[in-house]
Amino acid sequence: MELVISIILCLASAVAGHRPIHNVLNYGAMGDGNTDDTQAFLKTWKAACGDHNGSVLLVTGKGTRKYLLGKIEFTGPCLSDVNFQIDGELVAPNKLWTNEIDTWIQFRNVPGISVYGHGSIDGRGFIWWNCLSKNQCRYAPYTMEFMGCNGLKVNGLSFKDSPGKHLVVYKSNDSILTGLHITAPEDSPNTDGILISDSQHVIITQSTIGVGDDCIAIGPRCYDVNVSNINCGPGHGISIGSLGENGAEDIVEHIHVSDCNISNTLTGVRIKTWQGGAGHAKFLSYSNINFNSVRGSIIVLDQYYCPHSTCPNKTGNVAISDVSYKGLHGSSTSDVAIKLACSSSVPCHGITMDEVSFFSTNANHPLLSYCINAVGSSTGNVRPDVPCLQR
Repeated sequence: MELVISIILCLASAVAGHRPIHNVLNYGAMGDGNTDDTQAFLKTWKAACGDHNGSVLLVTGKGTRKYLLGKIEFTGPCLSDVNFQIDGELVAPNKLWTNEIDTWIQFRNVPGISVYGHGSIDGRGFIWWNCLSKNQCRYAPYTMEFMGCNGLKVNGLSFKDSPGKHLVVYKSNDSILTGLHITAPEDSPNTDGILISDSQHVIITQSTIGVGDDCIAIGPRCYDVNVSNINCGPGHGISIGSLGENGAEDIVEHIHVSDCNISNTLTGVRIKTWQGGAGHAKFLSYSNINFNSVRGSIIVLDQYYCPHSTCPNKTGNVAISDVSYKGLHGSSTSDVAIKLACSSSVPCHGITMDEVSFFSTNANHPLLSYCINAVGSSTGNVRPDVPCLQR
């Protein structure tokens, strides 16, 4: 899989070398970190998107360029595929600029878009987190979002300090995200590294993510998402969900997480659903994952997800089935390393564990498991023991 991804990205780079180049500096961008370059970027995009020959939109980093951008939307479809090369630094306005659910940099309806480079994207989230902590803001914007961008490729970029989620992929099938570096303070609220929603055939690999919420969140209506070779932490681990909010019928299938390192996170790998929801999450697998000093439970199946102080009891839930855990090892600072909290009305089925072993960071404190309304089996060394899984 990694070899195939490398070949695809190398071919894309080679093709880019023979494309017409539209440099933002030639369209009026200053890149001094003080001048608003939004209109210059839009002019460059218009030229690149309207080029029949398959162009490169270049955000040069020469001379340590820093580009101040306001809210900006790059819309398609374009006349040919566009390569968006970011080698400079993009910085958000250092002010509160919206009161709504919003995104700072958005790509909409641009199939085949490739966004890559050695550049960085700074969301300047501190002012937003302070506003949220004082309950003076309801929302904080995402940093970058792709909507309707089938065949998307994002490679090599660094993201930091997003006000809200860093990178969102929505209704964009056949996407590859690789070589990303995403960071935000551990206490920054709702700063997920990557959120995938309503998308199929997605690959996320070879990236380092340390944020204040989920390193990677896989939302509703996702199919065939493969996550591998991720270094995650700090943050809340790698999550599926939440699903079924406000009674929604959500479906998630064929999600595979493998060969990852998760350290100093709130949880490890988690599936979370709301009471009262409907639909299903099935054919989910976790393999060859190492954990270090996870503060809560490492494995979490939570059909009673409630991020508030209280949530009403409701019947019905998103059905969880055919979930496998194989080759998971590491340490927890919590009492309960494995938590399977499944619904009495819609129990979890087909849960399997094979060679899953965790130990406490406190040598004198044995780890426990919690299991309710879950049916499945365990083989090999499973520690702590999970009584509801047959051996």
